[in-house]
Amino acid sequence: MKPLLFRVPTIDDRSFRIEQDSAPHFYGHLHFHPEIQLTLIKQGEGTLIVGDKIDRFCQYDILLLGANLPHVLRSDPGYLELDGAPLASLITVLFRPEHLEATMLSLPETKHLKFLFQEAQHGVRLRCGVRNAVTEQLEGMPQQRPFEQLMSLLTLLDNLATNTDREILSATAFARPQRPDDQRRLEQVFSYIFQQYASPIALDDVANVANLTPGAFCRFFRQHTRKTFSQVLNEVRIEHACRYLRESESTISQIAFTCGYTNLSNFNRQFKETVGMPPGDYIRSYRM
Repeated sequence: MKPLLFRVPTIDDRSFRIEQDSAPHFYGHLHFHPEIQLTLIKQGEGTLIVGDKIDRFCQYDILLLGANLPHVLRSDPGYLELDGAPLASLITVLFRPEHLEATMLSLPETKHLKFLFQEAQHGVRLRCGVRNAVTEQLEGMPQQRPFEQLMSLLTLLDNLATNTDREILSATAFARPQRPDDQRRLEQVFSYIFQQYASPIALDDVANVANLTPGAFCRFFRQHTRKTFSQVLNEVRIEHACRYLRESESTISQIAFTCGYTNLSNFNRQFKETVGMPPGDYIRSYRM
């Protein structure tokens, strides 16, 4: 199992790095790194975890993720099962905050970007939904000269900082986990949740995955996620239920059982608490 800390390779003395990734699915392990990450989802859908936020990511989402903020873009199961041409692609700009803070962000004209970086510690998302001038600028960065890339990066950050449609993702900011054992445990637990969410999961089972007693596991998990294990498991199940409600013709009860709920009334109650509306209303909101 790979550790949570992800080291971004550097090949020169550039202050930022641009990466293009195309594959059948995205890197599916919870991780963090000391660089700030600006990402455009060019193609792909799945589950997004940023800090304590569990949600979906979609095509033309733009994400700004702060340094050492745990995150993962876990592609939907269909991407993991298909072979052949890449179906998931993104463009990412990675940069160390201290490089900009010591130069560009010391100017009065860029003061608003400092507030954006503070928000990035919680994760920021802009749902574009369709290709537009902002997504096209990000898509064009790999072909630009280094100076043009820097100007594009500052323009994109300015667009995010001044766009009132941007969302703050995580309720709390996260510091980097200090112990490698904690990093590995957390990644193992989330991998287990994604693999087993449709089946009954007892506390003893997941504690055993983390090699901890149930009591120690509960304390460990809440310390690192700010949530209980049952809260996170429920959010993962409801996120998958939302996808099935939108995309399948199955009944609500069939979807509830598919996502690990053995009691329909409990599913309805948990769904309303998490999404803000009953499953039937959620379906109608997408079919209007």
